[in-house]
Amino acid sequence: MIKNIIIILIFSLSLIIIFLKFFRTSRSPQFIDLPISRHLFRLELAKTITQKAVGLSNRVALCPNCGMLFVFPGEGILPFWMKDTLIPLDLIWVNQRGIVVTIETAPVENKSLTQLTVYKNTLPAGYVIELNANTAKNIGLQVGDHIAVPSNL
Repeated sequence: MIKNIIIILIFSLSLIIIFLKFFRTSRSPQFIDLPISRHLFRLELAKTITQKAVGLSNRVALCPNCGMLFVFPGEGILPFWMKDTLIPLDLIWVNQRGIVVTIETAPVENKSLTQLTVYKNTLPAGYVIELNANTAKNIGLQVGDHIAVPSNL
């Protein structure tokens, strides 16, 4: 009897450990400090599908030197919309060589899902950086500028 209880406990603990290791969705966010146009920004990384889908939505504020860096597995046209985004943002598409290919400013939109503006890059990109609206303009960032995004993300 005791042997069966011990086996059941070990089996149960094993299932819990497996669940926590592979199916846990609430991981602490990762950050990177990235210089952009001689200004240092603290960017939260969005690498998983869930992180990319949520992005900066439902946040009511973003510190002046904060933002998010979306990391994609390859280059392409990367459309974004601002569903449930409560703060206006700059979207900066960067190719895998670190060249800024497109910059857009997205205002807060109170529209239905089917009426939201879709923002996208004009040339292939592998990263998208979101910062507070007008930050790119205020720091002098332009299409063609270089941002040293680490390749090991």
